[in-house]
Amino acid sequence: MDLTEAHFSCDHMVTMSDHDAARLDAICHGLADPTRRAILAHLAASPGATTAQLATVAPALSRFAVMKHLEVLRRAGLVRSMDEGRRRRHYREPTALAPLLAWLGR
Repeated sequence: MDLTEAHFSCDHMVTMSDHDAARLDAICHGLADPTRRAILAHLAASPGATTAQLATVAPALSRFAVMKHLEVLRRAGLVRSMDEGRRRRHYREPTALAPLLAWLGR
C-alpha cells in the first residue's frame, strides 16, 4: 500500500494549535521539577498554604527559591495565588491538568 491509499488520523493528539501546544509545554515544564511536584502535592493536601509553609516542603531551598518555583507553576496555570494582608496564599488549580490528560487520551 502506498501513502496515497493510507488513512491518516487528524485527531487532536496528532494536530494541535500553537496555543494548545504552548499550554501543554508549560504544564510539562511545571511538572518536570521534583520540587514543584512536591509543592503541588502539598497544596493538594493543604490548600491555601503560605509561601513560608511551602518553604518547609524543601528545607534546603530558600523562600526566594520557593517563590521562583511558584512563579513557574503560576505561569503554567497549575497554581493560583491570592494576597491576604502581608501573606500570600497558594492554591492548586483543580482543572489545570485537563489539557495534559486530554493529550494522553484520558
